[in-house]
Amino acid sequence: MSAFRPALCAAFAAGLLLAAPAAEARFGKRSSGTSDDTGAKKIHAATPIRSSSQDDAPSDTPPPSGDDDDCCDTAPASSPPSYSAHAYGEAVLAGEELLTAALAASHAQALREQRPSPPLDVRLGLNVGAMGGGTAGDVFLGIEGEALGFSIQGTQLTLPTDDGTRGTDDIRLATMHLTYAPVSTDRVRWRLEGGLSTAHAPDVFFVGPSVATSLEVCVAGPLDLEARVQGTAGTYRQVDASAGLALHLGALNVRGGVRGLILDDAGRVDGIQHVDSFVGPYAGVGLAF
Repeated sequence: MSAFRPALCAAFAAGLLLAAPAAEARFGKRSSGTSDDTGAKKIHAATPIRSSSQDDAPSDTPPPSGDDDDCCDTAPASSPPSYSAHAYGEAVLAGEELLTAALAASHAQALREQRPSPPLDVRLGLNVGAMGGGTAGDVFLGIEGEALGFSIQGTQLTLPTDDGTRGTDDIRLATMHLTYAPVSTDRVRWRLEGGLSTAHAPDVFFVGPSVATSLEVCVAGPLDLEARVQGTAGTYRQVDASAGLALHLGALNVRGGVRGLILDDAGRVDGIQHVDSFVGPYAGVGLAF
């Protein structure tokens, strides 16, 4: 599968966000009235080794004649090795095998210690932007190896109240994901993510399962294209999509782009579905090492 397909998905998701209807009421906040007049929308074997013995060669010379005692002068045949000598030889062979195995294990351990560990990449940063007539700020941290890692991101939304009263509505979002990169080269890195997300609104606190995908593609020199789409379903619904450019100045990164966000409390606050949709620009700085 082409590595640019996730970027197309991110662009498609951003298009959906841009086309999303305006929010009818504040996400996670009780409505000021629940009647229909308020205009609120209701949603319902090896061969053994053996030693050979030499047979006594027959003699062509007949035995000398004489007394029977002369037969005793003949040298007796050599006797087989004793059991103790055989055991000693086996012990020596076993010792040699153990020594060889120990040396091989020591050599393998030395090679493992000399082999360099895969490097860890650390990414952290801060983004700020305008969203929904208010402001949005988020911080993120990612630590990953050649393929596996984890990431944490938190977002603070400070929005004007939806009913015209004085003050602001604060919504805090967070995601905690394990990450896996099926594509990781010098120019392209595509991640799949999964974990949990939370949303803390004025009158409710949600926790739900979360999945995401992100893509970084080197466009030219130090300039990268970045895109990310995250979604939550279950207790509440969330779609968070962003796309932008990042300029790498050594360990320092400067980025900017557009972000869209949809939040839906599924009527779990007061029986009325509250949906907020926001789109706005963002800019930020980060470090990568």
